[in-house]
Amino acid sequence: MPVTNGPASVGISHRLEAGPSNLLERSHLWNPVVITALKKFANYLAQQRLRRKVLGALEVNRRAGVRNDGLSLKSMRNRLEVEWQAREIHPWDKGLPPERAAQRFVQQCLEDVDAAISRLFATLPDTDEIVLRVLDPISGEPIVAGTVVRAEAASASAGSVGMKLKSLGLVYRLANWQFESLGN
Repeated sequence: MPVTNGPASVGISHRLEAGPSNLLERSHLWNPVVITALKKFANYLAQQRLRRKVLGALEVNRRAGVRNDGLSLKSMRNRLEVEWQAREIHPWDKGLPPERAAQRFVQQCLEDVDAAISRLFATLPDTDEIVLRVLDPISGEPIVAGTVVRAEAASASAGSVGMKLKSLGLVYRLANWQFESLGN
């Protein structure tokens, strides 16, 4: 006599077998527009959840007989401050001539900053703006700094990553393809 887990297991296993393959067959329906819309909706829900938490924190002890007696929220911004050290060029590129190595470092650093901004906003949907500083790996001096606002980052497009970062409000200075310190 075959061992089963009862009548319900037959129905469940039957549905499970049909489910994943059926989903895979319909996966072509999940186009990038739908995925983008779902991500935006998830971000919206996260922002509303944060807003409700802030509103809840602003509710003070209510006085008897007064309906809306809490503190009134006028505006709020969620700001992330982050600082990191730029990574040096790949060990394979260490043998490049100094001018070429400097050029490679600048390009890599700017691409890293661009990617980090995108990932931070994607990972932290409650964050409205990011204040960042990137430090030189050798001197520890700031080489890229500024504040990036989510709405601007979402709509930014430029010919090069450097121009894109400058359009977002980041500051960096180059002399002969080398970063200059921004000071403290």
